[in-house]
Amino acid sequence: MASTLDDTLDDTLDAALDVAAMPWSPEEDAIILEMYSQLGPMWSQIVQRLPGRTVSSARNRWQRIAAAGSAPAPPAAAPPAAAAPPAAGEGGKPFGVAVSLACVGCGVLPSEMADGRAKHPICPICRELKIPSTYWCAVNCPGNPGAWKRHAPVHRAVRKHRKRTADGGMMQQQHREAAELQAEYAAQTGDEYSELLAKGLRCAARQDHRREAYAFREAIALRPDQPPAYFNLGIALANAAHYAEAAQWFFEAKERFPVGSEGWAEATAQAFLMLTQKECVDVAKPEWWDDEGLKTLSAAVVRAAPDVMHACEMRAAVLSPGSETLTLP
Repeated sequence: MASTLDDTLDDTLDAALDVAAMPWSPEEDAIILEMYSQLGPMWSQIVQRLPGRTVSSARNRWQRIAAAGSAPAPPAAAPPAAAAPPAAGEGGKPFGVAVSLACVGCGVLPSEMADGRAKHPICPICRELKIPSTYWCAVNCPGNPGAWKRHAPVHRAVRKHRKRTADGGMMQQQHREAAELQAEYAAQTGDEYSELLAKGLRCAARQDHRREAYAFREAIALRPDQPPAYFNLGIALANAAHYAEAAQWFFEAKERFPVGSEGWAEATAQAFLMLTQKECVDVAKPEWWDDEGLKTLSAAVVRAAPDVMHACEMRAAVLSPGSETLTLP
């Protein structure tokens, strides 16, 4: 009996290894792209269309051809430094799909200036780094002279993040490959939403987070009920060190994924990780942001996505206050 059981286990393991060693076919890649564009990172459902593939293998394949949040726009101005910090809300209609053109220092709109300007000047360093634009009414905002000092750390955070995640161009190549596959799917189906996702990925390959975010915002405006573009926009903004806004877009994605799904768990964990960054210490937190609420939520997140790194990081951080092991997407 034991021998028969051992033989059965050996056969099962051999079969699993055989499948794992099988190269991925273009048809399988197309299925992953199609299902991801419809469902987001709900891998347990996606693998139902991929006989013999596991959740982990499908997710790893997607990461190779389309690295998340990570995933991520019209230049999104940060909230005025003099104003109260925005709440990291959840649910409802998409907030701020159209970008505010207000001065990041004093909140004055271009139309409120006396010189007839259509836009304020863009922060030159944000432009150089290709991150979502920050607008200033003047080089030294007269309404809030100290705002620049609170904005400048964004530039340092972006440079630090890029240095930490530098991989010799491998990630950019993955983005290019993913964009090509997404574009092929869009061409075959005529799906404008998929083309916008591909456009965003092409920009990500160039580390052009400003245009990347534009593309995902356009996708959100086109299909506000679909979660993938919200999630990808969160990744784009996180890579641009706009952590507070990234958290809000992850919350928007969370509300559109079925509760308890892997996509819901990944979006929840990403939002949590954004709000634990030191730059978000003064950002208002959701009502469940207390010890018991976070323990309950993080447990549900890990149950829904036990193999997702960010889900495990969320749980570890909740159970180990003061942990410095958190990573960004």
